Amino acid sequence: MNTLQRLALASAISTLAACSSFDGQRTVKTGPTLADIQPAVMPDPTKPVPKIELAEIEKRYQQALTTANQPETRRKILIRLAGLEMARSETDLVESEVADASYFGNAITMYQELIDLQRMQPAAVGKGTSVDELLYQLSKAYALDGQNDKADATLEQIAKEFPNSPYLAEAFFRQAERSFSDEDYRESTARYEAVVAAGPKSEFYENALYMLGWSQFKRGVYEDALGTFTKLLDVYLSDGSELAGLTGSARTLCEDTLRVMSLSFSYLDGSTTIQQTYARLGRRDYEHLLYAGLADLYLSKQRFTDSASTYQTFVNQHELDKRAPEFSLARVKVFEAGGFPEKVVTAKRDYIMRYGITSQYWAAKTEAEREPLLPSLHEFLTELAQFRHARAQQWDETLAANPKQQFKAEDKPVTPARINEEFLLAAQWYREFLATFPDDDATATMNYLLAEALYAAGQTEPAYVEFHKVAYFLDELLTDMEMGANAGYNAFLFAQELQKAATAADVQIYWEEQIVYNGLLFSDLYQADPRALSVLVTSAQGLLNNGDNLKAVEAGMRAVQWEPAPEGELLITAWLIVAQAQFNAEDYNNAEVAYNEVLELLPEGDSRRASINERLAASLYKRAEQSVAKGDLGSAVDQLLQVKARLPDSDIARTAHYDAANYLVDLGRNDEARSLLLEYRSKYPQDPLTENIAAKLVVVYQALENWSAAADELRTVMKTDADPEFQRQSTYLVAELYEKAKDYPSAIEFYRSYAHTYPAPFADNIEAQYKLTELYQTTGDGTKRNFWLQKLISAHDAAKTATPRSLYLAAWSANDLADQHFNSFNRIKLTLPLKTSLNRKKKALEVALKGYEKTLSYGVEEFTTKSNYRIGEIYASLSEDLMDSERPKGLSALELEQYEILLEEQALPFGDRAIQIHTANSQRSWSGIYDQWVKDSFESLRKLLPGRFNKPEKGIEVSDEIY
Repeated sequence: MNTLQRLALASAISTLAACSSFDGQRTVKTGPTLADIQPAVMPDPTKPVPKIELAEIEKRYQQALTTANQPETRRKILIRLAGLEMARSETDLVESEVADASYFGNAITMYQELIDLQRMQPAAVGKGTSVDELLYQLSKAYALDGQNDKADATLEQIAKEFPNSPYLAEAFFRQAERSFSDEDYRESTARYEAVVAAGPKSEFYENALYMLGWSQFKRGVYEDALGTFTKLLDVYLSDGSELAGLTGSARTLCEDTLRVMSLSFSYLDGSTTIQQTYARLGRRDYEHLLYAGLADLYLSKQRFTDSASTYQTFVNQHELDKRAPEFSLARVKVFEAGGFPEKVVTAKRDYIMRYGITSQYWAAKTEAEREPLLPSLHEFLTELAQFRHARAQQWDETLAANPKQQFKAEDKPVTPARINEEFLLAAQWYREFLATFPDDDATATMNYLLAEALYAAGQTEPAYVEFHKVAYFLDELLTDMEMGANAGYNAFLFAQELQKAATAADVQIYWEEQIVYNGLLFSDLYQADPRALSVLVTSAQGLLNNGDNLKAVEAGMRAVQWEPAPEGELLITAWLIVAQAQFNAEDYNNAEVAYNEVLELLPEGDSRRASINERLAASLYKRAEQSVAKGDLGSAVDQLLQVKARLPDSDIARTAHYDAANYLVDLGRNDEARSLLLEYRSKYPQDPLTENIAAKLVVVYQALENWSAAADELRTVMKTDADPEFQRQSTYLVAELYEKAKDYPSAIEFYRSYAHTYPAPFADNIEAQYKLTELYQTTGDGTKRNFWLQKLISAHDAAKTATPRSLYLAAWSANDLADQHFNSFNRIKLTLPLKTSLNRKKKALEVALKGYEKTLSYGVEEFTTKSNYRIGEIYASLSEDLMDSERPKGLSALELEQYEILLEEQALPFGDRAIQIHTANSQRSWSGIYDQWVKDSFESLRKLLPGRFNKPEKGIEVSDEIY
């Protein structure tokens, strides 16, 4: 018996019972009735059943077969014989020692005949053995006989004809095992897939899944294998069961499955493949087992980074999973095992950020669920804070010792900015420690270190808050009072720094209040400290700065009376505080006494004496301010001028000088204001306020009607103020001022600059152009005037948003130019030779006509009647000039008469044209238009047509009451 036969037999033995379960129905007789039925008789249990040999039974069925003619009868006998033949053949196969012998030929023949009979009697299906069962037995016989190709073909026939047959799963499973044993993994894959396709109800389903996964793994199609193994794990673990809860073969099967899945993941992209796989297949409760298995596999191969990355991938994908903290700790241990200190630090940091009190995980868990996190958090927070702090201090010392020598850490240059970042990282972990363990024995110390780290990083205000807390709110946790005093003094110093650095007034006031608050608190609680007196004086100064004058005097006097008595600078400062507080209370006499005390304490030559004198002068200045508040500007000016006279070199004298000039402007005392402003500019050329002098002088000079000086000052302002709008407006104003001053060249310069530089706003631009036409007329420069007349026309014509004013100016300019051409036309006399002079006259006529036609195109009434009148006059003038032209000499009477006739023929059309135009212009009076040019047209018509128009006018009374 060959190997394949033995394998097939071993597979078949488990289903031998099924082979002997074929339909054993007897042939049904016809004709008996109920009366023929004999009473049932129980067999005698003591009587042994006679034993009949298998061969004898088979012989009897063979005999019955030879006599059976009915297909149904023959079918039933064959079923029995086939079963017996299979049983005998299997026994012979097991007992035989002959290799490659065939024992199943008869069984095969019987099953083939049975199948044919069954197909001929489809009605018998359901009453006995089905075709798919017979095909299954035939396939089995082929397999046991070593005819595997036929066995497979028969199974394919079952699959094709009976896709729901219950026999397919077992058959395909056995085939798949054979293929797997033969290392034909592609074939075994197909067969196991067929078994799996039969569904979970099959008893072979789970083993088929397992072996299908292995077949796919052996073929290297790891993604398919992972999908298959996932289905297998779903059977045991999808209900939330843990691996530890499984026993026996189920646990062994799952453990082996997890192992081969880990190998598959490692052959692909590791944890990324896990993530991608279950993004595609859907999430599974047991994913942590896959990540843990892969991480362990990597660790066993000393692939530390991959192992840690696997743990991290799970954590990233399952942030709130109860196993996430365990995986994060496992990641820390992997880096420790691999000897990666920097990565250990990073992993511990990640643990804190993921599970610390600011994390989403912490917020989502109950107090009981957080409890296991605390030991690791306590350890990691302490380590990270101290590690970052120590490293930042070390870097800072190294950089301070060699500021020009660059050094690196972790392949990055260490710069002041990076050192600050390191201090801030330490502060971050100190803060989280304090928030996590507020009542810990190390809280006060950690809080103090937090403040130090913040200050080292340049975070003065947060450092102040933390030092203040240590000094005055953690006293119950303080074991070292010196630390408390140092913390309090640091808080006081930092408040001062912050006050000096503040720019906003309200922020300055706040920190002045904090200086006072901390100083008074420190001088009370730590009065034995040698720094307490200076702190008290500074607090008194803060009270003064905050406007609390009474308390400032009280604190200042307390410092003056301190025991032991203060000396030197502290005493001077205390008296200054008292003096200034009195001054602030408007008690200027007592303030003067206190300032004198200070002057007595200051040695001669002390630079501060000048500032004290400055404060003395301030009293006068304050009185001037009171006068201003009352509206008495005259008195205020007098007081300010006294300050200027008494302390001419003081800063306050400069301010008083400037203010006095401003008030004089307000009072309208412009001559005095001008003198003070010019003096100030001369005396303080570099003072920032000097920049404003020119602008003020512009106002003063305009009030004094000194237009040229006002323009010059405004030009000075323009040099310092680059604002485009200011430059535009100022350019126009300077031009106007020069025009008022009759400085026409300068006015032209600035109007021209404005017209070229500022096309918008359009209205201002065309006014500047108009001004230029006027000024050039004044200066007698006709060529340039004509240029700007033409510019006005072009500007209007090109404007997208023309205005009535621009329309008027365009018509006005066109009319002006046309008048010039009209005058040129009139100046041309018709002389001999007539043809030459007449051509010149006609050309001039055409130019003038075009000018008036341009004017008429604008439709401005004022210039319409004038243009029409001028056009009529052009034609009339030409007609008259022709008739008055010089006659050739030497003509006979007849020739002269003929010449006259020719002239009349030439002149007549022009005269007629003149009459037409003047008539049309005069008819405008019918519409109520009766201006000078309409009148002039009437006058011209009287000359041209005296018979019609040279008649006396009659007046008609018209009443407008109806209107």
